[in-house]
Amino acid sequence: MNLRHFAAYLGQRFPPVNMGLFAILFLTVWSVAGTAGAKVGFSWREAGGILATISFFFRLRVFDEIKDYAADAINHPHRVLQSGRVTLKQLQVLAWLGAGGELAWSWYMGPVAVAGWLLALGYSLLMRYEFWVSEYLKKRLVLYALTHMLIMPLLITWLWVAYRPELVLPARFFMLAALSLLGGFAFEIARKIRAPEAERAGVDSYSRAMGYRGAIGAVLLVLAGGIAVQSTLLVQLQAGVWPFGLLAGLFVLTLFVYLWAAAAPQEKLLRTAELLVSLFMLTSYVAIIVEIAV
Repeated sequence: MNLRHFAAYLGQRFPPVNMGLFAILFLTVWSVAGTAGAKVGFSWREAGGILATISFFFRLRVFDEIKDYAADAINHPHRVLQSGRVTLKQLQVLAWLGAGGELAWSWYMGPVAVAGWLLALGYSLLMRYEFWVSEYLKKRLVLYALTHMLIMPLLITWLWVAYRPELVLPARFFMLAALSLLGGFAFEIARKIRAPEAERAGVDSYSRAMGYRGAIGAVLLVLAGGIAVQSTLLVQLQAGVWPFGLLAGLFVLTLFVYLWAAAAPQEKLLRTAELLVSLFMLTSYVAIIVEIAV
Protein backbone atom coordinates (compact mmCIF):
# COMPACT_ATOMS: atom_id res chain seq x y z
CA MET A 1 0.00 0.00 0.00
CA ASN A 2 1.24 3.46 -0.88
CA LEU A 3 1.49 5.33 2.42
CA ARG A 4 0.76 8.68 0.78
CA HIS A 5 -2.45 7.30 -0.68
CA PHE A 6 -3.39 5.72 2.65
CA ALA A 7 -2.82 9.04 4.42
CA ALA A 8 -5.07 10.69 1.81
CA TYR A 9 -7.71 8.04 2.48
CA LEU A 10 -7.55 8.67 6.22
CA GLY A 11 -7.85 12.40 5.59
CA GLN A 12 -11.06 11.80 3.66
CA ARG A 13 -12.72 9.02 5.62
CA PHE A 14 -11.03 8.65 9.03
CA PRO A 15 -9.32 11.95 9.81
CA PRO A 16 -7.11 12.67 12.83
CA VAL A 17 -9.89 14.70 14.48
CA ASN A 18 -12.02 11.53 14.56
CA MET A 19 -9.13 9.57 16.07
CA GLY A 20 -8.79 12.27 18.71
CA LEU A 21 -12.48 12.02 19.59
CA PHE A 22 -12.22 8.23 19.95
CA ALA A 23 -9.16 8.65 22.18
CA ILE A 24 -11.14 11.09 24.35
CA LEU A 25 -14.03 8.59 24.48
CA PHE A 26 -11.64 5.98 25.88
CA LEU A 27 -10.19 8.44 28.39
CA THR A 28 -13.71 9.34 29.53
CA VAL A 29 -14.59 5.71 30.23
CA TRP A 30 -11.23 5.17 31.91
CA SER A 31 -11.71 8.25 34.08
CA VAL A 32 -15.27 7.42 35.17
CA ALA A 33 -14.40 3.75 35.77
CA GLY A 34 -11.59 4.93 38.03
CA THR A 35 -14.07 6.81 40.23
CA ALA A 36 -16.07 3.59 40.72
CA GLY A 37 -13.24 2.11 42.76
CA ALA A 38 -9.52 2.55 43.18
CA LYS A 39 -7.96 5.31 41.07
CA VAL A 40 -5.92 4.06 38.14
CA GLY A 41 -2.85 5.84 36.78
CA PHE A 42 -2.16 6.41 33.09
CA SER A 43 0.37 3.96 31.70
CA TRP A 44 1.15 2.00 28.56
CA ARG A 45 -2.05 -0.01 29.23
CA GLU A 46 -4.06 3.12 28.61
CA ALA A 47 -2.04 3.96 25.51
CA GLY A 48 -2.90 0.47 24.28
CA GLY A 49 -6.55 1.04 25.14
CA ILE A 50 -6.61 4.25 23.09
CA LEU A 51 -5.10 2.44 20.10
CA ALA A 52 -7.56 -0.44 20.52
CA THR A 53 -10.51 1.98 20.59
CA ILE A 54 -9.33 3.81 17.47
CA SER A 55 -8.76 0.46 15.76
CA PHE A 56 -12.29 -0.69 16.56
CA PHE A 57 -13.80 2.43 15.01
CA PHE A 58 -11.51 2.13 11.99
CA ARG A 59 -12.88 -1.35 11.37
CA LEU A 60 -16.42 0.02 11.58
CA ARG A 61 -15.42 2.53 8.90
CA VAL A 62 -14.05 -0.27 6.72
CA PHE A 63 -17.27 -2.25 7.17
CA ASP A 64 -19.19 0.80 5.95
CA GLU A 65 -16.87 1.11 2.98
CA ILE A 66 -17.61 -2.50 2.01
CA LYS A 67 -21.37 -2.02 2.31
CA ASP A 68 -21.45 1.30 0.47
CA TYR A 69 -18.76 0.72 -2.13
CA ALA A 70 -21.02 0.32 -5.15
CA ALA A 71 -23.17 3.36 -4.30
CA ASP A 72 -20.12 5.48 -3.47
CA ALA A 73 -18.52 4.55 -6.79
CA ILE A 74 -21.47 6.30 -8.45
CA ASN A 75 -21.95 9.19 -6.05
CA HIS A 76 -18.34 9.82 -4.98
CA PRO A 77 -16.09 8.50 -7.79
CA HIS A 78 -13.18 10.80 -6.89
CA ARG A 79 -12.67 9.45 -3.37
CA VAL A 80 -9.33 7.77 -2.73
CA LEU A 81 -10.93 4.33 -2.34
CA GLN A 82 -13.27 4.59 -5.31
CA SER A 83 -10.45 5.84 -7.54
CA GLY A 84 -8.39 2.74 -6.71
CA ARG A 85 -5.52 4.44 -4.91
CA VAL A 86 -6.26 2.16 -1.96
CA THR A 87 -8.31 -1.04 -2.17
CA LEU A 88 -10.93 -2.68 -0.01
CA LYS A 89 -8.65 -5.71 0.43
CA GLN A 90 -5.87 -3.50 1.81
CA LEU A 91 -8.25 -1.81 4.23
CA GLN A 92 -9.66 -5.13 5.40
CA VAL A 93 -6.18 -6.50 6.09
CA LEU A 94 -5.39 -3.45 8.22
CA ALA A 95 -8.75 -3.67 10.01
CA TRP A 96 -8.26 -7.30 11.01
CA LEU A 97 -4.64 -6.73 12.01
CA GLY A 98 -6.05 -4.08 14.32
CA ALA A 99 -8.51 -6.62 15.69
CA GLY A 100 -5.54 -8.73 16.72
CA GLY A 101 -4.18 -5.78 18.68
CA GLU A 102 -7.58 -5.21 20.32
CA LEU A 103 -7.69 -8.85 21.38
CA ALA A 104 -4.15 -8.69 22.76
CA TRP A 105 -5.00 -5.61 24.85
CA SER A 106 -8.24 -7.19 26.07
CA TRP A 107 -6.41 -10.42 26.93
CA TYR A 108 -3.96 -8.47 29.05
CA MET A 109 -6.80 -6.65 30.82
CA GLY A 110 -8.48 -9.94 31.74
CA PRO A 111 -11.09 -12.49 30.67
CA VAL A 112 -14.05 -10.18 31.28
CA ALA A 113 -12.48 -7.63 28.94
CA VAL A 114 -12.11 -10.34 26.29
CA ALA A 115 -15.79 -11.22 26.72
CA GLY A 116 -16.74 -7.55 26.40
CA TRP A 117 -14.66 -7.21 23.24
CA LEU A 118 -16.17 -10.33 21.70
CA LEU A 119 -19.67 -9.02 22.42
CA ALA A 120 -18.91 -5.69 20.71
CA LEU A 121 -17.12 -7.45 17.85
CA GLY A 122 -20.02 -9.85 17.34
CA TYR A 123 -22.52 -7.00 17.15
CA SER A 124 -20.30 -5.10 14.72
CA LEU A 125 -20.31 -8.15 12.44
CA LEU A 126 -24.12 -8.16 12.55
CA MET A 127 -23.92 -4.51 11.49
CA ARG A 128 -21.50 -5.43 8.72
CA TYR A 129 -24.13 -7.74 7.21
CA GLU A 130 -26.96 -5.39 8.19
CA PHE A 131 -28.56 -8.11 10.29
CA TRP A 132 -29.32 -9.98 7.05
CA VAL A 133 -32.28 -7.64 6.44
CA SER A 134 -30.44 -5.05 4.40
CA GLU A 135 -33.28 -4.09 2.07
CA TYR A 136 -35.72 -3.73 4.97
CA LEU A 137 -33.39 -1.47 6.95
CA LYS A 138 -32.32 0.69 4.03
CA LYS A 139 -35.93 1.69 3.48
CA ARG A 140 -36.15 2.77 7.14
CA LEU A 141 -33.23 5.11 7.75
CA VAL A 142 -34.06 5.96 11.37
CA LEU A 143 -34.36 2.29 12.33
CA TYR A 144 -31.13 1.61 10.43
CA ALA A 145 -29.35 4.27 12.46
CA LEU A 146 -30.76 3.05 15.78
CA THR A 147 -29.65 -0.53 15.18
CA HIS A 148 -26.16 0.67 14.28
CA MET A 149 -25.86 3.18 17.14
CA LEU A 150 -26.30 0.36 19.67
CA ILE A 151 -22.64 -0.46 19.07
CA MET A 152 -21.78 2.56 21.26
CA PRO A 153 -23.06 1.18 24.61
CA LEU A 154 -21.44 -2.16 23.77
CA LEU A 155 -18.12 -0.48 23.13
CA ILE A 156 -18.46 1.44 26.40
CA THR A 157 -19.17 -1.88 28.12
CA TRP A 158 -15.99 -3.42 26.70
CA LEU A 159 -13.81 -0.55 27.89
CA TRP A 160 -15.56 -0.35 31.27
CA VAL A 161 -15.20 -4.03 32.18
CA ALA A 162 -11.55 -3.90 31.19
CA TYR A 163 -11.08 -1.82 34.35
CA ARG A 164 -14.11 -2.73 36.45
CA PRO A 165 -14.93 -6.42 35.85
CA GLU A 166 -17.51 -6.61 38.65
CA LEU A 167 -20.85 -8.22 37.83
CA VAL A 168 -22.89 -5.31 39.24
CA LEU A 169 -22.58 -2.17 37.12
CA PRO A 170 -22.99 1.23 38.86
CA ALA A 171 -25.46 3.90 37.75
CA ARG A 172 -22.69 6.05 36.26
CA PHE A 173 -21.87 3.28 33.78
CA PHE A 174 -25.42 3.41 32.43
CA MET A 175 -25.29 7.20 32.28
CA LEU A 176 -22.07 7.03 30.28
CA ALA A 177 -23.48 4.37 27.95
CA ALA A 178 -26.62 6.45 27.38
CA LEU A 179 -24.53 9.57 26.75
CA SER A 180 -22.49 7.76 24.10
CA LEU A 181 -25.66 6.51 22.41
CA LEU A 182 -27.40 9.89 22.38
CA GLY A 183 -24.30 11.80 21.34
CA GLY A 184 -23.56 9.39 18.51
CA PHE A 185 -27.17 9.45 17.31
CA ALA A 186 -27.33 13.26 17.37
CA PHE A 187 -24.19 13.51 15.26
CA GLU A 188 -25.43 10.81 12.87
CA ILE A 189 -28.62 12.78 12.20
CA ALA A 190 -26.82 16.14 12.02
CA ARG A 191 -24.36 15.03 9.37
CA LYS A 192 -27.13 13.76 7.09
CA ILE A 193 -29.47 16.74 7.08
CA ARG A 194 -29.44 18.53 3.76
CA ALA A 195 -31.01 21.77 2.58
CA PRO A 196 -33.64 21.07 -0.09
CA GLU A 197 -31.40 22.26 -2.93
CA ALA A 198 -28.53 20.04 -1.71
CA GLU A 199 -30.48 16.77 -1.72
CA ARG A 200 -29.08 14.25 -4.21
CA ALA A 201 -30.76 11.26 -5.78
CA GLY A 202 -29.34 8.02 -4.43
CA VAL A 203 -27.85 9.65 -1.32
CA ASP A 204 -29.78 9.00 1.91
CA SER A 205 -30.58 11.85 4.28
CA TYR A 206 -32.66 12.29 7.40
CA SER A 207 -34.12 15.47 5.96
CA ARG A 208 -35.63 13.32 3.23
CA ALA A 209 -36.67 10.49 5.57
CA MET A 210 -38.10 12.66 8.37
CA GLY A 211 -38.79 15.93 6.62
CA TYR A 212 -36.41 18.89 6.74
CA ARG A 213 -37.74 20.50 9.92
CA GLY A 214 -38.56 17.12 11.42
CA ALA A 215 -34.90 16.10 11.17
CA ILE A 216 -33.79 19.37 12.77
CA GLY A 217 -36.29 18.80 15.59
CA ALA A 218 -34.98 15.26 16.05
CA VAL A 219 -31.38 16.47 16.48
CA LEU A 220 -32.43 19.04 19.06
CA LEU A 221 -34.55 16.50 20.93
CA VAL A 222 -31.70 13.97 21.10
CA LEU A 223 -29.28 16.70 22.21
CA ALA A 224 -31.71 17.71 24.96
CA GLY A 225 -31.80 14.09 26.11
CA GLY A 226 -28.01 14.08 26.11
CA ILE A 227 -27.97 17.18 28.30
CA ALA A 228 -30.32 15.52 30.79
CA VAL A 229 -28.10 12.43 30.99
CA GLN A 230 -24.91 14.48 31.12
CA SER A 231 -26.29 16.65 33.93
CA THR A 232 -27.25 13.58 35.95
CA LEU A 233 -23.78 12.12 35.51
CA LEU A 234 -22.08 15.39 36.45
CA VAL A 235 -24.22 15.63 39.60
CA GLN A 236 -23.15 12.09 40.54
CA LEU A 237 -19.53 13.14 40.01
CA GLN A 238 -20.11 16.22 42.20
CA ALA A 239 -19.02 18.50 39.37
CA GLY A 240 -18.72 22.26 39.67
CA VAL A 241 -20.92 24.80 37.93
CA TRP A 242 -18.75 25.49 34.88
CA PRO A 243 -19.57 22.34 32.80
CA PHE A 244 -23.31 22.95 33.19
CA GLY A 245 -22.92 26.52 31.98
CA LEU A 246 -20.65 25.53 29.09
CA LEU A 247 -22.98 22.80 27.84
CA ALA A 248 -26.03 25.03 28.21
CA GLY A 249 -24.29 27.75 26.22
CA LEU A 250 -23.36 25.33 23.44
CA PHE A 251 -26.90 24.00 23.29
CA VAL A 252 -28.37 27.50 23.06
CA LEU A 253 -25.94 28.36 20.24
CA THR A 254 -26.79 25.11 18.41
CA LEU A 255 -30.49 25.79 18.90
CA PHE A 256 -30.11 29.28 17.44
CA VAL A 257 -28.29 28.03 14.33
CA TYR A 258 -30.80 25.25 13.75
CA LEU A 259 -33.77 27.61 14.17
CA TRP A 260 -32.14 29.94 11.67
CA ALA A 261 -31.63 27.02 9.27
CA ALA A 262 -35.23 25.91 9.79
CA ALA A 263 -36.52 29.36 8.88
CA ALA A 264 -34.10 29.88 5.98
CA PRO A 265 -32.67 26.54 4.72
CA GLN A 266 -28.99 26.94 3.88
CA GLU A 267 -26.42 24.17 3.53
CA LYS A 268 -23.76 26.37 5.12
CA LEU A 269 -25.85 26.84 8.26
CA LEU A 270 -26.47 23.09 8.50
CA ARG A 271 -22.76 22.35 8.29
CA THR A 272 -22.11 24.93 11.01
CA ALA A 273 -24.76 23.24 13.16
CA GLU A 274 -23.15 19.85 12.47
CA LEU A 275 -19.84 21.24 13.71
CA LEU A 276 -21.55 22.52 16.86
CA VAL A 277 -23.10 19.09 17.50
CA SER A 278 -19.66 17.45 17.23
CA LEU A 279 -18.23 20.14 19.53
CA PHE A 280 -21.05 19.43 21.98
CA MET A 281 -20.07 15.73 22.02
CA LEU A 282 -16.41 16.55 22.52
CA THR A 283 -17.16 19.04 25.30
CA SER A 284 -19.39 16.52 27.08
CA TYR A 285 -16.53 14.02 27.32
CA VAL A 286 -13.80 16.53 28.10
CA ALA A 287 -15.87 18.10 30.88
CA ILE A 288 -16.12 14.70 32.58
CA ILE A 289 -12.39 14.05 32.27
CA VAL A 290 -11.48 17.49 33.63
CA GLU A 291 -13.92 17.25 36.56
CA ILE A 292 -12.46 13.90 37.60
CA ALA A 293 -8.85 14.99 37.08
CA VAL A 294 -9.01 18.20 39.12
